[in-house]
Amino acid sequence: MATDNDCSSILKDVVAYVDVWSSNKTENYSKPFILQLQQMGAQVSKTFNKQVTHVVFKNGHQATWKKAKTTCVRLVSVLWVASCIDDGVHVDEELYPAINDEVGHALKRRAHRCMQPRDLTGKTPEQDKRMRKKLEQLLKDLPPKSPLITDVSPCIIDEENGIVYSPALKRSESMAERLKEMRERRENLSLTASQMADSFSPVRKPSLGSTPTFLQLLVYNFLACELHLGSVFFAMRTLVMTSMPTEKQQIVTQVVRALGGFSIVDRVCDSTTHVVSGGHYRTLNILLGIARGCWVLSFEWILWCLEQRQWIPEEPYELSDHFPAASICRLQQHLSAGEHEQDLFQGQPAMFVSQHSQPPPQSLVELIQLCGGTVCKTVRQAGICIGKYNGRRPDGSRILSEQWVLDCITHLKQLSYDNYDLE
Repeated sequence: MATDNDCSSILKDVVAYVDVWSSNKTENYSKPFILQLQQMGAQVSKTFNKQVTHVVFKNGHQATWKKAKTTCVRLVSVLWVASCIDDGVHVDEELYPAINDEVGHALKRRAHRCMQPRDLTGKTPEQDKRMRKKLEQLLKDLPPKSPLITDVSPCIIDEENGIVYSPALKRSESMAERLKEMRERRENLSLTASQMADSFSPVRKPSLGSTPTFLQLLVYNFLACELHLGSVFFAMRTLVMTSMPTEKQQIVTQVVRALGGFSIVDRVCDSTTHVVSGGHYRTLNILLGIARGCWVLSFEWILWCLEQRQWIPEEPYELSDHFPAASICRLQQHLSAGEHEQDLFQGQPAMFVSQHSQPPPQSLVELIQLCGGTVCKTVRQAGICIGKYNGRRPDGSRILSEQWVLDCITHLKQLSYDNYDLE
């Protein structure tokens, strides 16, 4: 296996041409794989010429596929590139053959974005200044429209909903103003919220010819707003990347953008369900993912999702060999429908985290509390001090290294103090 120093030469005899696109053939994903090949010493050609020995193919052009087959150039998938990086050697190409889903299909082939004609949109008054001026002039030339209700009318009518108010009430003008505000607010609601309100609200939206009361309109508007706020409040699940170089981060971002269902955040939080690691290093996000019962997965999961064009089962790609607590905490979280609370530190004395600790004290406090521990703000109340501390402390209290907290979470068991005592 090649070391980090000679990884730049494991593909020195390879001249590659990369043709990797998204499943809908509108986004070119070739750049990250070009960078990875160059880091391993391969030459990357911008054109498919006679010097090319390997073609990295995924949803690419049919002309590329046919030429590679004709010239007997090795056709490999993106997984071959990832495997060479992970193993540090020139992996056998036959283990990762490229797949062309369009071979043998009689359906019409979708053109790549570079081959698609430009969209020709018709002119509208909003886009064309001359047309807008002409439309304004035509509107001015129209005869003024007589109002539906004159000033001497005995009522105020909302033309849209057929609502009648008696002028005998002094509040008629203010009610009409409030109705206008309600209508504007309702128009600003999202489509989903409006549909939900129509489907589930016990008060039906008023139709022409009906005469609902002002209270009914108020209830309807309140329910619509509540449903809209509820849809906004429902947060999308999030995914966190860790121990990952820039080119791998770009691949993850593009796959998430293409398949949907996640938003990417920098740090594990309440909405995080997946932590994807580019290596086997223990990071703060890995430990937070374990404590919160998240999926802790290898980067291969992302590559296989790209290969299959959908989110695939996570379990085969879980890093349980390196972080045995990850699968246990994740199962506990899933079986309890997200209500499980870790009890790893429940039997421990109250802990005080030193301000000079590494990782930062706020992160250690979060980890301890997620695992059922008690954290106090002053050392006088603590039985255990985490991190270096030179001040006065209660008799019988202990000073332990931060590694004790991190190792306990990694192995999901309370470890002996002896190997972590700082006194």
